[in-house]
Amino acid sequence: MTDGKCAAPELLSPAGNRECFDAALAMGADAVYLAGKSFGARSYAGNFERGELTECVSAAHLRGRKVYAAVNTLIGDRELGELSEYLEFLESAGVDAVITQDMSVPYLVRKRGLNLRLHASTQMTIHNLAGAKAAAELGFSRVVLARELSFDEIKYISENCGIETEIFVHGAMCMSYSGQCLMSSALGGRSGNRGKCAQPCRRTYKTDRGEKHVLSLKDMALISEIDKLYECGASSLKIEGRMKGPAYVAAVTSAYRRCLDERREPTKAELDVLDRIFFRGGQSSGYFDGKTGREMFAFDKPDDPYKRGGAETEKRVLDEAAERERGFNIPLSARLKFRVGEAPELTLISKDGSTATAKGGHDIQPARSAPMDDERLKAQLSKTGGGIFAIEDITIDRSGRGFAPISEINALRRDALDKIKKKILENYDKNNLQSPTLPPLPPPRNVSETERGITADVTNAEQFRAVLEFEAESGNRAALIGVPIDELRRNTDVFAAERGRIMILPRAVMHKGEYEEYERRLDGLKKSGFSKLRVENISELGREGFELYGGSRLNVTNGVSAEFLKNFMGLKAVALSPELNLAQIRGIAENIPSSVTVYGRQPLMLCENCVTKNLGPCPCDEGKHFLTDRLGKRFPIIRDGKSCRSVVLNSLPTFMCDKIDEIKKAGAALLNLSFTTESAADVKRALGACFGSGFKPSEFTRLHFNKGAITNKIDN
Repeated sequence: MTDGKCAAPELLSPAGNRECFDAALAMGADAVYLAGKSFGARSYAGNFERGELTECVSAAHLRGRKVYAAVNTLIGDRELGELSEYLEFLESAGVDAVITQDMSVPYLVRKRGLNLRLHASTQMTIHNLAGAKAAAELGFSRVVLARELSFDEIKYISENCGIETEIFVHGAMCMSYSGQCLMSSALGGRSGNRGKCAQPCRRTYKTDRGEKHVLSLKDMALISEIDKLYECGASSLKIEGRMKGPAYVAAVTSAYRRCLDERREPTKAELDVLDRIFFRGGQSSGYFDGKTGREMFAFDKPDDPYKRGGAETEKRVLDEAAERERGFNIPLSARLKFRVGEAPELTLISKDGSTATAKGGHDIQPARSAPMDDERLKAQLSKTGGGIFAIEDITIDRSGRGFAPISEINALRRDALDKIKKKILENYDKNNLQSPTLPPLPPPRNVSETERGITADVTNAEQFRAVLEFEAESGNRAALIGVPIDELRRNTDVFAAERGRIMILPRAVMHKGEYEEYERRLDGLKKSGFSKLRVENISELGREGFELYGGSRLNVTNGVSAEFLKNFMGLKAVALSPELNLAQIRGIAENIPSSVTVYGRQPLMLCENCVTKNLGPCPCDEGKHFLTDRLGKRFPIIRDGKSCRSVVLNSLPTFMCDKIDEIKKAGAALLNLSFTTESAADVKRALGACFGSGFKPSEFTRLHFNKGAITNKIDN
């Protein structure tokens, strides 16, 4: 190991219940993240009642540790009142930060004048420097980076973004980028964006290369990369696991604490504990080394990741945590004034400089026989009842031969301990919670009124020509035609004649080198007269020279978020989440220019790994590929632009073309058709359905238009 002078990063542990919280503190976590009963993206964890959450914050602050509250689900319009009240509670409870993805949260924090630090959740899919800088501009003090980043990318962002960065170092990895997975939502109505993921990625699927757990990644473990974890510049190292038990939290926290403190690699025994405490077919370094491939996957994962001879390990770890908790104390020094004719006075002083004084209710009386000596007084004051305080250094200022009832000495001690506890917490709050947290927002950007009508997103030139042919044959015209930036670059001449209504579609994910190339391509297209751009990530905040249209990957589910993004990103229209029903769409679209997808195979997963390559040679140029689930549903796999990232599409297209009038009445400005695997004939038929041809696919889904996945009540 090296002798670098990098500052030690924060060790951040999960807690799904009080037992896990206590285990995290006992084993050395610098901070703990948890959630209340609502708005947390792990709704199946035990989570915390308000009183319990407040107790946990106090317990952590007394130890000089931090608590971050996850408020990281998407929010429905009817929940905004309760959300506002909950944020006020979190401020009063003294949480050190709120982790969030929904843009209604920074809006409400400002509107209510709350003093809450904001951490941008990994659900926001921030994966490049532009995204992290945008988060800073919007008022976030920390960004939780996507798991899919390498050491070099993390270091580059951390050194240049101007705010804290947080990375996952251990635990489960989703196959899809966080915030970009709708598979559980589409298949069973259990939205991962609402903390109810049914984990379809852990099931087996058939492909043209065989049947395995082709979407199930091994758990991440970066404990063998301690030097790089210091060097990458991340402010906080996060352990995943709010759904896991206290033994897991204790074991993982303890191992990372020791290795970080001693700046060393783990021993074989420490690795064995991690392997036994939870086993999903092995562990990997995730994307930290910049690689993807088969070694990251648990193709033949065990049915129960807890059954690996771990019972004895769990008991040993929990016993150690309990012993550490029993042995923990906050040392105090004490000064007792014990003078005849005066009320006794006890002053307690903690190592952080907090001081509290309690005074007795009665004067000390002259002793009739044996006076109360110093040893007896010290012994009585030292009895702190097994609490977290230890009165160790006691000096006594006395005069005369005095006596006081033991009950009064005990009451004096209890009063002083109560006061020093409050003082320590007050000083913590003053030093850690009272700084201004949110800078002024950038000024709202003025944009012209949006177009209205049909928009058609195509994947290739063949589909583009089909749109033009349909228009010529029917006399109906699309307001906008979305074309991937890779396709525009390759076939600029094919699209040049329609540049005035072509909307540039970027890749969903653009890491460092890709983003730099993207900006060069944008500049070239702008010079060629292309002026419209869809944005799918807050990385495009402040983009100049284009008319901007929000994409559905921004996950807008309420009017406050829609207005926030429209104003500060300068969007002409905001695409609404496909998890909304028609009534919820109406609640937003009546007030904000909105885009709603009425046709297309909904992207369900966006994966850094190529799904099919992992089972054989690279399949990119070999034709279409599918995943087939246990019910025989076939999910097409395409690429994100020309990258090797996989996009898993829904088995059936969403079809609402026969409900166009209803959606228009709901206020939608733009009605989007998204073409991916469709033939030219399919494109024409779907467009025709929007203009009353009566066509319907033989099989289709309404997705969430009827019921919605963002419920109108809090998901508990």
